Amino acid sequence: MTAPQEVVSYWNDRARSGYDQQPGQDRAAARWSARIAPLVADAVGAQARVLDSGCGTGFLARLLAAEGHRVTGQDVSAGMLAVAAERAEQQGLGVDWITGEAHTPPPGPFDVVVSRNVLWTLPNPGKAVESWRSVLRPGGLLLVTDAKWGAAEIGDDATEQRFSASYAGAEEFLPMASGLDFADCAELVREAGFVEVADRTGVFDEVPYPSAPGFFVLTARAPR
Repeated sequence: MTAPQEVVSYWNDRARSGYDQQPGQDRAAARWSARIAPLVADAVGAQARVLDSGCGTGFLARLLAAEGHRVTGQDVSAGMLAVAAERAEQQGLGVDWITGEAHTPPPGPFDVVVSRNVLWTLPNPGKAVESWRSVLRPGGLLLVTDAKWGAAEIGDDATEQRFSASYAGAEEFLPMASGLDFADCAELVREAGFVEVADRTGVFDEVPYPSAPGFFVLTARAPR
């Protein structure tokens, strides 16, 4: 199942309408860098090959590229990718940007797959997780963040109206439309064959999304 065009259009529109001004985005960049970059470096070392699946405007992809990793950012939204590419160029960062669905990742092997606040938006999250495992090298790292979103982080009337229209009947095509917590994600990840599943939410001394309950950071490994 692919993302409905209404959903893709919604994210295309969001790319230039305040998306990076939300809580947890640009204003929290230093916090994300200090907490997430060491998890990646400690697990796989420097200059790892990283796939950021559902990269949006490239927030995490650019953060990891700035740490010296070789990053590919993939997203279904061409609008999001256009902003990501512009911002990477402004920062002098080399990131490969490709359009595509999470369940059809580019060929690996990757040392790391990261997915930041994406699973709830996917028509088939289980297939996406299985696909991420297929492109990870043995022992490679999966790092996922997500939460119980709803429209928690929007905060703009016009955007909320577009969200409601684009995601009308979302439960019919998005099994995790109301978001997910660590237990939900851990179940998906284990079913896909990942091992060493761990709750790493505690790396944040302050949750980056105060209005979204259940925020978590999960790490796991592809079988060796």
